[in-house]
Amino acid sequence: MSSLNWRVQQRHPAAIVTLAGPIEPGPVGDVADVLRECLAGMPTVLLLEVSRLEAESCSALEWLRDLSAAAATWPGVPVYLCAPSEELKRCDLPGYASVEEGLRAWVDVEPEERYSVALPAIPQSCADAREFVAKVCQGWGIRRPVRLAQILISELVSNAVMHARSGLDVTVRRFGGGIELSVRDDGAGLILADLPPDPRGFGLQLVEAMSDAWGSAPTGAGKVVWARLVA
Repeated sequence: MSSLNWRVQQRHPAAIVTLAGPIEPGPVGDVADVLRECLAGMPTVLLLEVSRLEAESCSALEWLRDLSAAAATWPGVPVYLCAPSEELKRCDLPGYASVEEGLRAWVDVEPEERYSVALPAIPQSCADAREFVAKVCQGWGIRRPVRLAQILISELVSNAVMHARSGLDVTVRRFGGGIELSVRDDGAGLILADLPPDPRGFGLQLVEAMSDAWGSAPTGAGKVVWARLVA
């Protein structure tokens, strides 16, 4: 079991977390949850200051490689290690010589434009989420996929109300040339890639069929389910 120390220095616009101490291959305790929670805030980049991280071999850093790959899918945030270390280069992990160098590289990068609203886990939230998405798209001058976006957000919220039974954070984000819809909750467990039939109707099978991409990701304290529409 790894015995790591960590400190979140900042969360926006770039997230910076310091990791220090010995790390061995295997479970990393709460550290991964801390980093996922930072990623769930959708920063421009996640910079990990690891100059005092003690890794006996590259295999001890494999979880960081897995985290980076997952973050590339959602929320689409790059992860870099920051340390003047030849060990990181030998392990073929992307990084900068220091946090300052990393910040200089990302200083002009703005986070994707987004709007969020907190909703309770009640059926009425489906209608409130549809209205929220319509207003955001109207403000951005987006017309064509609005009705589709409303259908998708309604399904995402309905799923969270049914299963998570916790407060919801609904976010509409500009993603590339399209938009991303996401619903975050405090429920445990992820959504399976192969969806079983939903006795209530199409449910998330509809999200899978009508979106250009979709998925779920852990956020430390729960999960987020997202769907993207390409312009």
